[in-house]
Formats: sequence, C-alpha cells, structure tokens
Amino acid sequence: MLNKLKFLLLVILVEVVTLSSANAAFCSLRDPVSAIQMLYDDGYEFRSLVSTITEEDRLTLKDELSFTLHQSEVGQHTLYVLSKNNKHVGFLQARSEWAKWGLVEIAWAINVDRSIKGFHYQRCRSPECNENTIKNINAVLKDKSFSQLQALLSENGEELSDEGKKAFQQTPRLALLTLRSALKTLAITDISWKGEIDKITHLEQ
Repeated sequence: MLNKLKFLLLVILVEVVTLSSANAAFCSLRDPVSAIQMLYDDGYEFRSLVSTITEEDRLTLKDELSFTLHQSEVGQHTLYVLSKNNKHVGFLQARSEWAKWGLVEIAWAINVDRSIKGFHYQRCRSPECNENTIKNINAVLKDKSFSQLQALLSENGEELSDEGKKAFQQTPRLALLTLRSALKTLAITDISWKGEIDKITHLEQ
C-alpha cells in the first residue's frame, strides 16, 4: 500500500513539473535582444511588462474573434515595451501556435498604433518555414491593423478569405496559422495590458 502511494505521488509530481515547464515555455520570448535586433534593428532599449492573461481575457478575445487562446496561455506573460531616444516606438511579444508538425513559436513586433510591424519564427518545423516564406508573409501583414487583418480571414476564422487566398497563394496553411496568431496577439495585447498601455499613452500626450 505504501509503495503504491509513493508511486502515485511520484506520477503526480512528474505531471506537475512537466505541465509547469510546458506552460513556462508557452509564449515565451527566447532571446529578447536577438528578436529586437531582428525585428527593430539596433539602438533600441526595452523594458518588460508582466501581466496575467486570465480565463476572462480568453472569453473576451473570443467575443472579438471566432477563436481564442489555448488554455495553456492562461497565466503570466511578458510584453516588451521598446523605446528609442526616450520615445516609445512599439512592442514585442511571443505567441505559440499548435500545428500538425509541432509547436510554432512566433515573435511579434507591434507598432505603437497596434498594427503589425513584423514577425519571425522562433521555432517552426514545417519545411515551409524558410526565409522566402517569412519575407512573403511579412510583406502582406506589415503595418496592417486588426480590422485589416480580419479581412484576410473567413468569417468563421477557419480559412482564408478570398482576399487572403489571393494574398497568400504560395503557403496558405502556414499563412493562415500566422494570420490567426497575429490577430490573437493584437487582441490580447489590448485586453491584458490595457492599463499599462493607457499609462504609456497618457505620459506621451
């Protein structure tokens, strides 16, 4: 009986540690400095804003989109605020997406007006995740607002719209995953970091 109890406790401990590690890795920016240099170039400073994405935030996001965050994303996450010459110039955030070829980790650069500046894949095992694909998808998403991105997606959010299909003819599946990630990133930034962003905006007025 004692051995069975010890075994059960060991199994529970392993599951807790595994789950904690998975959640910690989910939506984490592996190397902020490298991501900033890649997406913003040199000469930028940054600070981190940690906020808790709640279950209520997930539901709020679902009101804006026909899909929402994975449950693993509930918890504390970091938004990086970038500045140059003491002026706020944008944000940086990571988002992870499930795909049939594994977890895709994406670093997102966001403009001050909350349009997309650009992205790069921190991790992607699809053969389509090459420099040419990144360049093509970035060219379409660059400087687009939330509503402009929505126009590239079907109403149910499960496929590209006609406009999206024209824009992403080469790699539609990967583009769809990336587009959905962009929409979730912009939405959750305004939902979960609203108070902090309002303070930044107020200070610069």
